This record gives sequence, structure tokens and C-alpha cells, in this order.
Amino acid sequence: MRLKLIPLLALASATVLQLAHAANPSSFTPPDLEGFTLHRENDADGDGDKVNETHLRHYLNDNGDSLVSMSINGVVWAWSLDTRDNDSGVHNYVIRDSNCDGVFDEVYSLDDKFYVPDCLK
Repeated sequence: MRLKLIPLLALASATVLQLAHAANPSSFTPPDLEGFTLHRENDADGDGDKVNETHLRHYLNDNGDSLVSMSINGVVWAWSLDTRDNDSGVHNYVIRDSNCDGVFDEVYSLDDKFYVPDCLK
């Protein structure tokens, strides 16, 4: 996203998203939605052009952890994780599919800037 990700847009899961796949250490597993419920959906500007092209789905669990999926035309290009229990060993982050191949190959902190991939513009 061109705009800095703010905590309101960041969502999390303390029980999911293994950061390193044994088969491919440069890929990141999308979160498991088990235990999460859809809280709200909205559209947002993910590339700073003042057009709300990115559809956000915000999920919450009973612990207050949140997950957000970011998609354009049904293609999920990023997931955001924000846990309330930082002692769980799960780190808060964003994973992004940089080239629309279905593999989440980049990881960011919640404070980093990230953008809609060029393949979805």
C-alpha cells in the first residue's frame, strides 16, 4: 500500500501463519481463519491514487487478535496479522504476494510501508 499501514488496517492471528515453509523459506503461509469471524468489510486506497481499489476484510477472534485480507478483483495480495498476546511467539506482520502468483513472498512489519503489487494495477 502506498500509505503507511496503520493498526486499524492490521489484523492478527495468534494461532496461524507459519513464517518459514521448510520447502520454500522465501514463502509465507496465509493465516488459518479458524476461530475468527468476519467483523467488517470496506474498500480502501492501497496505492495512494485516491481510488479505493483494495477490498479489506477484517476478522477478529475471542482474544482480540485480528486478521485483514487485502484483495483486488478477488485476488488476495496481502494479509496482515496483529496479535494481542505478544508472548505467544507469533510476531505481528504483513505478508504480500509481490507478483500475483499466489505465493506470499514478502514480509513486512506493521509499521513498514507496502504497496499494491504492480501486477494488480
